[in-house]
Amino acid sequence: MVGTSPSQTLAGRGPRSDWARLTGHTVEVWLSGEHIMTGVVEQAADDDSVLWIAAAGNSTRRLFDKATGYRIRA
Repeated sequence: MVGTSPSQTLAGRGPRSDWARLTGHTVEVWLSGEHIMTGVVEQAADDDSVLWIAAAGNSTRRLFDKATGYRIRA
């Protein structure tokens, strides 16, 4: 989404670092201030390091990790 910043999320969501607690929640994925996608968390690592967004429509299941710089808003 061009022109959308993390402080102006699509649904007024806030930043989350506790990824392990987000299973089943709809979240926004951000990288370098750019909205990457919105989806439902299917699974997350207990150490909050990675999470998987469930497949939807023609999109496949996707993995995101904190080390790369992905940020989650929920």
